[in-house]
Amino acid sequence: FRIDAGNMSFGLFTKPMSYDTDIVHAHFSTPPGEIAGARCAKKKNVPFVLTYHGDGQESFGGLIRRTALSVYNKYLLDKLLSHADVIISPSEYYIDESRFLRKYRDKIAVIPNGINLEEFNVRYSNKECKRELGLNGQNVILFVGGLHPLKGTHILLNAIPKIIKEHKDTTFVFIGGGNIDEYKRLSEELGVGEHVKFTGYVGKQKFFYYKVANIFVLPSYTEVCPMVLLEASAAGIPMIVSDLNTLKCIIEEGYNGLFTKRGDEKDLADAIVYLLENEDVRANMGKNARKKVEEYSWSRIANMTEKVYEECIVY
Repeated sequence: FRIDAGNMSFGLFTKPMSYDTDIVHAHFSTPPGEIAGARCAKKKNVPFVLTYHGDGQESFGGLIRRTALSVYNKYLLDKLLSHADVIISPSEYYIDESRFLRKYRDKIAVIPNGINLEEFNVRYSNKECKRELGLNGQNVILFVGGLHPLKGTHILLNAIPKIIKEHKDTTFVFIGGGNIDEYKRLSEELGVGEHVKFTGYVGKQKFFYYKVANIFVLPSYTEVCPMVLLEASAAGIPMIVSDLNTLKCIIEEGYNGLFTKRGDEKDLADAIVYLLENEDVRANMGKNARKKVEEYSWSRIANMTEKVYEECIVY
């Protein structure tokens, strides 16, 4: 069943118990997976590893979600983190930013998310991909993620009128689920509907969109180590993001992307216009992004994770 956007399964508490395991590794937050993982590790008397993807935000969603998360954060989360033998954080910068992680620093291993670089070697040309996707504009600005206030979807939409005044031949593509109708209405109210495309989930076509994008934008209010920035980097696209310290694990100002003030649509619009008008800067940032993301190959991440497992078993 579902609570707000969260999928719940009671089977997580029973089925894992039937397996003979040396370690239990759960991810927060995949409720109630982390609780089931801790319970399973305790019953089997084996080490418990927890990958922590970020604090649960109590400030949005329906009343049931906010209430449940408030109770969870207040009474359960510290017990869960205390029980973990190792906590994996995808970002060094997030440890101090988190409300809960900093006091567990002595048992935190930093292992970023990974990327399969080969998937982004699209063999079709930019022109062929645009034809396949029905995109005719000269410039494509790409957003990938849940359409949600925390992702800053509305900030990018509100920035569009200023951008198209100077660059009319620009299409803004929003890939991801969420309240698409609400954001479509906003785009119409802003008078930019003809410049905006909401795709929903796109499957493998996602790689075509990355291929044709000139700039990737993520104006989030909270992030840890977003996969979409690794994907944009693998596609060789310059990135514009909000000024979150956690994103410094991927973005270097002026090297592979630009930071903008959180919630500031004018600052975001100015950054997008700057990159649209400076093709050489865009090209260099894209090359640098592809070079930097090689540090995030899944083989390297797998080796780092295996090392954590080995140390747990020795311990």
